[in-house]
Amino acid sequence: MKIISIPIVGWCNGIQQIFIRLKKIIKENPNTNFYCFKELVHNKASNDLLKKYNIKIIKNLNEIKDKNNSLLLLQAHGSTKELINELIKKHIKYIDFTCKFIKANESKINSKLIQGYKTYFIGSDNHQETKAFLSNNKKTKLIELNSKQKIKLTGNKNFITNQTTLTQEEVNKTLKKLPKDSYQFISGCCPEIAKRQCNVIKSLNKIDMLIVVGDKNSNNSNELVNIAKKNNKKSYLIQSARQLEKINFRNLKTIGICTGASTPKFLYEEIYNKLICIA
Repeated sequence: MKIISIPIVGWCNGIQQIFIRLKKIIKENPNTNFYCFKELVHNKASNDLLKKYNIKIIKNLNEIKDKNNSLLLLQAHGSTKELINELIKKHIKYIDFTCKFIKANESKINSKLIQGYKTYFIGSDNHQETKAFLSNNKKTKLIELNSKQKIKLTGNKNFITNQTTLTQEEVNKTLKKLPKDSYQFISGCCPEIAKRQCNVIKSLNKIDMLIVVGDKNSNNSNELVNIAKKNNKKSYLIQSARQLEKINFRNLKTIGICTGASTPKFLYEEIYNKLICIA
C-alpha cells in the first residue's frame, strides 16, 4: 500500500505566527498569568499545547483572579463585541489573535458600508467566526449557508462576502439563489485553506482513500472529508493514530493523507508514521 502526503500539512501560516507571537509575549512577561478563553483554535492537539506554556484555558471570565497581573488570549476565529465590552468593563487585559483574513473581510464590509451598500455575510450561523463577525458588524445580515429560505435583495447596491473556512463551491451554490446583477461579491475564503482543498481535489484520481488529520470541530478539516466523499472516495477525519485501527485498509492500493489548517505538524507526523507501519 502506497501513502501519499497531500500538501499543505500542519498549521497554516496564520496559526504558525500566533504561536511565534505567543512565545515572544510569554518571554516578555515572565511574571504574568496567562489565560485562554474557551479555545485558541478549533483543534484539541493545538489547544493542549497551551498547557506547555502554563496557559490555563477557561470558560468563565470569573476564573481570572489577579486581573492586574493577567493576560487573556482571544481565539483566532474572532470574538464577539459583547465579549470585548465585558472585558473592558471588568478591566481584563487581552490579546486579540483574530485571523488576518477575517479582519480583511471586516475591512471589505466597512468600506462598502461607507459607500452606501447593504452588506451580507455567507456563513454557518453556529460557527464562531460567523457569530463574532456579525456581532462586530451589526449592519451586516447573514445569508445562511445551504439555507432553503428564499433570499431577497433590494436595489443593486448589495455587497456579499463569506466565512473564511468555506469552500468556494459551497459559496457559489448560495450565490446562484440570488438575482443576477443585484450584488457585488468578493470571496472571503482563506487562500491557504482553498489551496489545501485544491490539492485534495487534484489528488483524488491517484488515491483510493483519504485520511484527514484534524479536529471534529474544525470546519475546514470537515470540508476536506466532504470533498473526497462527494467524489465517491472513502474519507475519514481522525484526531489520533489510535483511530487508524478502526479503519479497514484491505484491498486499497493508495492512501492520501492531509491536514486541516489548525492541525499541528507533530500530530500529522505521528499518524503518517503509523500509516507507513500499516502499509
